[in-house]
Amino acid sequence: MMRTAVVLLALLPATQALAEGHAVAVRVGALGVGPEYTYELNDRVAFRGAVYGAELGFDDEQSGIDYEFDVVWDSIAVGVDFHPLKSALRLSAGFLNNDNRLRMFAQPTSNQQIGGTTYTPSEIGALRGMVRFDDTATFAGVGWDWSRDKRLFGMSFDIGLVDQGDAFVTLTGSGTLLGDPQFQQDIDAEEAELQRELNDDVGDVVPYLSLGFVFRF
Repeated sequence: MMRTAVVLLALLPATQALAEGHAVAVRVGALGVGPEYTYELNDRVAFRGAVYGAELGFDDEQSGIDYEFDVVWDSIAVGVDFHPLKSALRLSAGFLNNDNRLRMFAQPTSNQQIGGTTYTPSEIGALRGMVRFDDTATFAGVGWDWSRDKRLFGMSFDIGLVDQGDAFVTLTGSGTLLGDPQFQQDIDAEEAELQRELNDDVGDVVPYLSLGFVFRF
């Protein structure tokens, strides 16, 4: 019994050391909403992983057509933080397993020009589209983790850039001309126009900011 107690007491400092430097958080921002885990290797270096997800709808006009858009955030982030001053300030870089996308829907109620040709609502039917980006995106930023003073609870804030690549658009119609070669050619032209407009408006490098609510243990 005494030997067991001595062994447990000897292991206690090591167990406490392993328990230090861990934190979990909930992050909210331009990358989405989700849980985050941080492991601090030492006073300067930490590793972070997060899962983001959320949806947001809005209406917008693209190529003369009124669309309903749904922004879908769906990504997994892995990165490293460097604290140059051993303080809250951190420089971050990493990768996103990127399934972020835009869903598109339009239901024309009047004649509409697609790819330079005018079609009736029945010929077009419902237009459904998807906008995707590179499967892997890189990010870099600067932030502050105010939980590093070893409080049980703290907050963090990050701002930076994500390189998600160019937008890739797919578009389909469901009307009476579905499968018609000329209509499909015009749909392809509409896809190319949408892709050009989105890449001009959004670009392949986009800013982000996020706020974290951190629990440290």
